[in-house]
Amino acid sequence: MHTCSKSGLLVVLFFFISTSLYLSAQPIRKPTQYSAEIGTYLTSSTETPFWLRANQYGIVPNRGPLSTFRAGLYSDYDTSRHSTGRWRNSKYDFGYGLNVVVNTSQNLLSYERNVLLPEAFIKVRRGIFEVYIGRKREKFGLADSTLSTGSYAWSGNAMPIPKIQISIPVFTPIGFTKGWVAVQGTLAHGYLNASGYIQNTMLHQKSFYVRLGRERDVVRVYGGINHQAVWGGQATDPTGIPGIIPVGGKLPNGLLNYFYVFTTLNSGRTDTNQYTFFDLTNRVGNHLGSVDMAAEIDLVRHTLYIYRQNIYEDGSLFYLLNIADGLNGVRLRRNDSKAIVRDILFEFLNTTSQGGPAFIFDDPNRRGKDDYFNHQQYRDGWAYRNHTIGTPFIAPALGPQDQYPYGTFTANNRVYVFHTGIAGSLPIHWRELSGPLNYQVKLSFSRNLGTYDNPYQPIRNQFSAYASVIAPLEILGGIQLTANVAIDAGTLYQNSVGTFISIRKLWHTN
Repeated sequence: MHTCSKSGLLVVLFFFISTSLYLSAQPIRKPTQYSAEIGTYLTSSTETPFWLRANQYGIVPNRGPLSTFRAGLYSDYDTSRHSTGRWRNSKYDFGYGLNVVVNTSQNLLSYERNVLLPEAFIKVRRGIFEVYIGRKREKFGLADSTLSTGSYAWSGNAMPIPKIQISIPVFTPIGFTKGWVAVQGTLAHGYLNASGYIQNTMLHQKSFYVRLGRERDVVRVYGGINHQAVWGGQATDPTGIPGIIPVGGKLPNGLLNYFYVFTTLNSGRTDTNQYTFFDLTNRVGNHLGSVDMAAEIDLVRHTLYIYRQNIYEDGSLFYLLNIADGLNGVRLRRNDSKAIVRDILFEFLNTTSQGGPAFIFDDPNRRGKDDYFNHQQYRDGWAYRNHTIGTPFIAPALGPQDQYPYGTFTANNRVYVFHTGIAGSLPIHWRELSGPLNYQVKLSFSRNLGTYDNPYQPIRNQFSAYASVIAPLEILGGIQLTANVAIDAGTLYQNSVGTFISIRKLWHTN
């Protein structure tokens, strides 16, 4: 059995030390929720179908069959402490969470682990601000959170990255605007893989979103940006690469370079011993993200949500060269949680433009070839533990012939994706059921063009489907039975059918 990574062990160590210090200084707060789940994946081929593993925070291996056990405990904020109880005089509120996943399989790939820690965090809240440290499940961007293909830059496809983050976690009205303007934002520093082509890299992340319109208004408009940057680290080859990786392999780090990463400034640097030609003509680190806009319209019985994510990675968006690229979505939601059809979603993702097939630095009209999620220095790509951090439709290379030193992280970042999703509740009245059956259906068709340098010939078409049913049962004091099925058919992945069946138990405490 593989052991946890060093970063995972550090997170766990910090979690338990910090929790112990906190509990020693405060009355013991027991977890408010426990969970345990056991399940199995079965597939008709060696690959787990796309929608059984995509956007699952990196906990589902790429190959099956396998069994899985998941357990967690969480202590959320005490909502009653401001009025009664022992916390009424405290200015702070605390919470924590721990989730462990154990996968048993003989087919794990070299970068996969049997024991995973998708969540291990401590959080502190005061007023509108929250700080957390550790690993925590998150998504960034103005997109649907359940049926979507996933936000372009941060979709929930990879294992959460260990980081410390300060945020305004929910849209909070600005007082003097009488609620007409609300803001939400984050600022984080994280640590990526200790292994890979560039080791011990760091993550800089920030986001800022604005909402115009009060929650009760008919129309609410949203806009904002998220920014991610990979920086620092040490190349495994100390001889370097002329003009790209310095001799010794150490990439720019330290407080001054954090300033350059934070501000994205690409001027004021002259030290040719520290900065290569690549650093001097570009920015320090690998930067990417999306500029988002959305509108939410209250139709009384339904709510209509429309969103658009514009992609930026290499300057093309500034000149509007890649404006055709982005994630577009429309969701219609019935304002009834028990509706047979509660959500209907349509999405279209386009990443084929990339500003055009050529990059010429001195020509603003030809600053294209963005090569999404690939980078000449950070050749492990926009990924964590070889799982794409952004949209799962830009996936890691399928074979060693596509990977470094022969290539880079992904061999397929020019894609069209047509996607639809439906969710709701089925009012089936069985004696064993304690409530309605919740279901989800996802249907995705993608046309995969490869990259500009290595196009797929011919284009690879792929269809991926998914259906899930969750049944609340009264047995054993109340459990959830989950049954999922997924299908892949096309020329990008192996044709396969897969299932996931599990039993989950939740305990809530007062």
